[in-house]
Amino acid sequence: MSRVVVVAGVGPNIGTAVARRFHADGFAVAMLARSDRVTAPLAAELGSDAVSIAADVTDRSAVERAMERVRTELGPVEVLVLNASGGGGRPVDEANVERLRSIFDVRVGGSLACVRAALRDLRETEGTVLFSGTTFAEPPVTEQIEWGAVGPAARGLARSLDAALDDVTVTYIRIGSAVRPAESSTEAEETGDRIAIAAADLAAEYRRLVDRPGLATSELDLRAE
Repeated sequence: MSRVVVVAGVGPNIGTAVARRFHADGFAVAMLARSDRVTAPLAAELGSDAVSIAADVTDRSAVERAMERVRTELGPVEVLVLNASGGGGRPVDEANVERLRSIFDVRVGGSLACVRAALRDLRETEGTVLFSGTTFAEPPVTEQIEWGAVGPAARGLARSLDAALDDVTVTYIRIGSAVRPAESSTEAEETGDRIAIAAADLAAEYRRLVDRPGLATSELDLRAE
């Protein structure tokens, strides 16, 4: 039976690149997203041992059904990648409570729902949870007020889970650069005044965090140079 990775939150950048990388290394891949616009054609492209599952991470019942389907069709979850973001925030004059709650429900509530639904498997496999994080989790974020509030909460969840789960490795990955689509060059690209990292390079780092006997990383900074 193949090893199983679940990628929760699959868009054209990080999620797609991570799914491709793990599948290329022999993992069965389950891709969760609210819509199958990206995941269905990607599953068809990857072929065997790749499934697309429409599930909103803010719907706990939908997440539990999705994980049960993964167990039935692919096997127990060994790697869980939490990549659903809920979008960005806004400047203070446009920020609102509803937007903050919406991002929190996806980024924090949805992440916890995914971990809880897969926890039995993760413990059984002594698995790994990878959070797609942000450097916005520490300093003030004046142009994205709601995200500046939710970022630290997601990081706090990751750190708390890492401390609470002796048999599961939980890593918060602080992404400090813009990410180019999965089809981009594997080398960092310069876009305007920002340096971007290719999604494929990011995915390679995610894969590297798995299969390191005797080693665990609770937090990792990644940025293009």
